[in-house]
Order: sequence, then structure tokens, then C-alpha cells
Amino acid sequence: MYPNLVNLFGVQITTYGLMVALAFAGLWLTTVSRGVKLGYSQEFIQNLITVIVLSAFVSARALHVMVDWDAYSANPWQILFSRDGYVFLGGFVGAVAMAVWFTRRHGQSVWGVADLFAPYLAMAQGIGRIGCLLFGCCYGRVCELPWAVRFPEGSPAFYDHMAHGLLGAEAHASLPVHPTQIYMSLFNFAHFGILLFIRKHQTFRGQLAVSYLMIYSTGRFGLEYFRGDYRGGWMDFSTSQLISILLFGVGLAGFMILRRKAFPPDTVRVDAPAAQTKGT
Repeated sequence: MYPNLVNLFGVQITTYGLMVALAFAGLWLTTVSRGVKLGYSQEFIQNLITVIVLSAFVSARALHVMVDWDAYSANPWQILFSRDGYVFLGGFVGAVAMAVWFTRRHGQSVWGVADLFAPYLAMAQGIGRIGCLLFGCCYGRVCELPWAVRFPEGSPAFYDHMAHGLLGAEAHASLPVHPTQIYMSLFNFAHFGILLFIRKHQTFRGQLAVSYLMIYSTGRFGLEYFRGDYRGGWMDFSTSQLISILLFGVGLAGFMILRRKAFPPDTVRVDAPAAQTKGT
């Protein structure tokens, strides 16, 4: 855990913020580069990324506040000024909704654009989860495995274990826990590689997008069982697991429908001029 990077003129630059910035920079560069090769205008892709980033932050924050409303209702100012507290799946759902609206408004193919973003979104998630490790959030359950990690005094895991009476007053670190941030980062990088492989053999438009939904939701559902932070939810399922079930269903239904319709996927045409619009 290494939450703070440097203090510049009174402004604390965090390692989490740095990794999130690198993740979005990677997403920006890769999607713009490939999008232009596929015939999308650079301006459209750049504006779409801006819409996605803004809506993702707002909706990710909103879902976190909803899940932990008891804590935030006691101190409403923390909704705006607390640095921690973002739920990726909340950001994902909000960003998808805004991206669909923006894409349709500009007469572009929703599934074509989704295919463009899918692999690079997985890549960006892998980078962003490194920030979670450095900040200490999204920590795992207590375990005794050889690769378990301890987070220092002042970390979310330390405060959680202290609050539940798992640590003595003399403790200076949390109990050993699953390094779920590393699990999730490695899973996302593997997911990125799988989607690139699928792209080489893609047969219909939307195949990458629905594959992303099914693969990510399956991995996220399973990895939730290793998480130790408060997850919210219903019955024995966390909020993220419930959303994952919904996303898998959407992905599976989309796969069956789109495979039957068999719209041709976007392909790189080196000798073709950049198109301003693409079909549905």
C-alpha cells in the first residue's frame, strides 16, 4: 500500500489517481488509434470518451453512496468531498447508457463502437486495479495463504478489522487478506488478451461487446467471494454479483440475437478514407 505519490503546491497526488489517469490515457490512445483505422472520425471517438469518463465517475460514485447510504447519510458532505468510494459496475452501467445515447445521436453503430471499446476497457480495468492495491481499497477476506498481504495502520482493511475487534490495540497492520486487487488486475489483463484473440476470429458485429459482458461478469461474480470490504447486496449476493448476473444475461441474449442477425464486423481498411457515419 502506497496511497500518496507527491504533494505539489499543497495538492496531494495519489497513486490511485495516477493509475486511474494512466488507465484512461491508455483507453484514449488505443481506442482513438484503432477507431480512426476502422473509419470513425477522431473527433467522434474523443468526444465519446469524454462522455464515458464523466458519466462513469458520476454513476460509480452514486452506486457507492447508495450501497453505503447509512454512513453517508450521517455526513452528507462526504458524498462530494470524500476521495474514496467508487463502484466500477455502477460506473460501467452509467457509462454504457450515456455512450449508447451519444452514439445513436451521431448516427453511429452502437455495436460497432462497443466492439471497438471492449478489449481496451478490459485493459484499462487491469491498470486501474493496481491503483486499488496502492490505495488499499477493495481488499480481500482474511486468509492464511502464502501470498496473503497485510495493509498498514490507517488503511481501510486495518480500520475494518479494528472496528470488528479482530486486532488488538497494539496492532500496526491488518490481518493477512487475499490480494483481491491483484486477482482482479490479472483477470482483467487476461480478459484483454482473450478479447484480442476473439477479435482476430470475429464473425459478427457486437461479438466482442457481448463476449466482454459474459466474461467480465463471470469473473467478477466469482472474485466477489474473495472480497472482504462491505459489499451491500441482497441475501447471499453482493450488489456487484447481482449486477453481474444481469450483465451476463444481457450478454448471453445479445450473443444469440446478434449471431443470428450476423451483421458483418468492422474491419480495418487501410485504403479506405475515414467515414463520418457508420451503419447500425
